[in-house]
Amino acid sequence: MGRPRRPRAPAGSVVAALLALSLTACASPDRGGASAPPAGAAAATAPPAGEAAAAEASSGRLQWRGGPTAILERDGLRLLTDPVLGPRGPAAFVLPKHPSTGVENAPVARYTDPPAEPIGHLDVILLSHNHADHFDAVARETLPKDVTFILPPDAVGAARAAGFTKLTPLDWDNEAVLPTRAGRLRILAVPANHAHDAALDATLGKGNGYVLRWEGAAPYSVYWTGDSVFTEPMRAVAARFAPIDLWLPHLGAVGVDGARGLRTMDAEEAVAAAALLRARHVIPIHHTTFAHYREPVTAFTQRAASKNLPAQVHVPTDGAWMPLPR
Repeated sequence: MGRPRRPRAPAGSVVAALLALSLTACASPDRGGASAPPAGAAAATAPPAGEAAAAEASSGRLQWRGGPTAILERDGLRLLTDPVLGPRGPAAFVLPKHPSTGVENAPVARYTDPPAEPIGHLDVILLSHNHADHFDAVARETLPKDVTFILPPDAVGAARAAGFTKLTPLDWDNEAVLPTRAGRLRILAVPANHAHDAALDATLGKGNGYVLRWEGAAPYSVYWTGDSVFTEPMRAVAARFAPIDLWLPHLGAVGVDGARGLRTMDAEEAVAAAALLRARHVIPIHHTTFAHYREPVTAFTQRAASKNLPAQVHVPTDGAWMPLPR
């Protein structure tokens, strides 16, 4: 017989315990707030040394699961964005008012089923905003309730009502700091303006994008926009953090054919934003899956090529894992 196996802790319990010690919601260090995890967090996550640490930390991967939903793995942490988990069908969710037609209580079709592969263990759920096309009924019912949940303050009530218990609300320019195997991950909330129309943007509610920065043996940055059009706050993100290693924009040109205009970026805006961010790589999401998406992802890839966008564009395949590009 081989060596007896060590009993494995329940999924997420070890990381959750570390997050309980070190997760902080604080002012961004760029603006003078606290930035380091509490004492003891580093000792609890002693990293491997030297080249091994760098190799392990840099071997991340991403799985797009349709719409705004993706799993991001890097340096020992597994994050899920905007969980929309319901099956294909004519009424995946209902929007209060359709962004194109203006019809109230409008059902929206999902064209493809979510991947068959189970979501599995999670360390963090990241929510951009509390709309049905970003946090659906299936997600509210089926995701584990004790996962660390980072979300806008306006979404706390809905998440709590669904039974989630480890809520970390982040307002704009506040961050959470999480220990990783080889360092730490900073998650900074940044503005996600849902429309150019100021009144519509206010009506749709205050949402977040997030800048994720891995620090330690293998630094890496990701900017996930959430539902945002290209506005001055996005330009401010570029001024603070460019160049970005990986940009995850929400495309689809939602509302482009509606009376009040764009609610997510179209190809023209996205290419301009990618250039300003000096993104090294782009993985476009929030396209193809749902009927209210109005522009195919090919509009972005074609415009990026025509404008000689320096970034490398990687169009994800629904359900397939891809390495995080460097």
